[in-house]
Amino acid sequence: MLEFDQYLNWCDAMYNNSPHCQCGNSCTNHDYCQGQQTNCYACIQRVHQYWNASIHYNCDKMVLYYVLKHGYRFGAEVFYQLQRIQNVLDKYNDIYVVSIGCGPCTELFGALNFWRSMRKNDATFHYTGFDTEVLWNQIMSQVCSYFTVADVGTVNADAFPYLYSNQDRVDVLILNYMLSDMRKFRAVDYQTFLANLLTLIQQKQPRFIFINDIYLKISLAASTELLDFLSSAGIQYRYYACQYHSLNTFIGQYGDIIPKQPFRMTDPLIVSKYNPFSEVNSIQTIIRFQ
Repeated sequence: MLEFDQYLNWCDAMYNNSPHCQCGNSCTNHDYCQGQQTNCYACIQRVHQYWNASIHYNCDKMVLYYVLKHGYRFGAEVFYQLQRIQNVLDKYNDIYVVSIGCGPCTELFGALNFWRSMRKNDATFHYTGFDTEVLWNQIMSQVCSYFTVADVGTVNADAFPYLYSNQDRVDVLILNYMLSDMRKFRAVDYQTFLANLLTLIQQKQPRFIFINDIYLKISLAASTELLDFLSSAGIQYRYYACQYHSLNTFIGQYGDIIPKQPFRMTDPLIVSKYNPFSEVNSIQTIIRFQ
């Protein structure tokens, strides 16, 4: 996808042309990094450690490297998730996609690439991504610059007040690696998030919610809690759950076990420099409202 290659090349240039890490004692790996690592992946790995519930993304260089390492995979995961409802989407003349906690907006590229694969016109694709973390601001703005026909926008603000106050349609609501992040770093806010989500569902009446997340106990619990919350609120829905990740008996099975899905990565230079993840490897939930 041309726009995604442009995006990765921009991230690569920004990452390599920005000053060496100057985080000092505020560095995620302050006890042994302090700018001495060859790249930022050690910091990202520390954020992703299962035991970690306090150290989060806190550096411009780290989030750029995050896109370069994870971007292909995250976009492909949403592509294959949409493919599961192709028979429904094929009847749509246009589509309105909203992503909460969009961060690097990788789900945008997966969703638009899938829309194009059905021979749909870019002008009929509408996407709005929301994230409250200012660290993503420059990246979110850059993403919008690649699209002149597709209706693409990002908002660095809380999605719920914004969406409550307008008449915008929502067909597909995407939570891409968002639930596990919230449960891990902002667990006290999770019930408020569910209550706000319920209000949004009642007001906007989306057709689908897509949850794509990491294969960990905390993610399985968050997804299951969301489903239980909707049931207890009397919301009628059907859902499909699956995991691409190999079964770990300690974590448990989440829906159907699907073989890991490889995908094509289109920029050889990015692949050689960053060795990005090359297989779909998440847990997924598709919620369809009746």
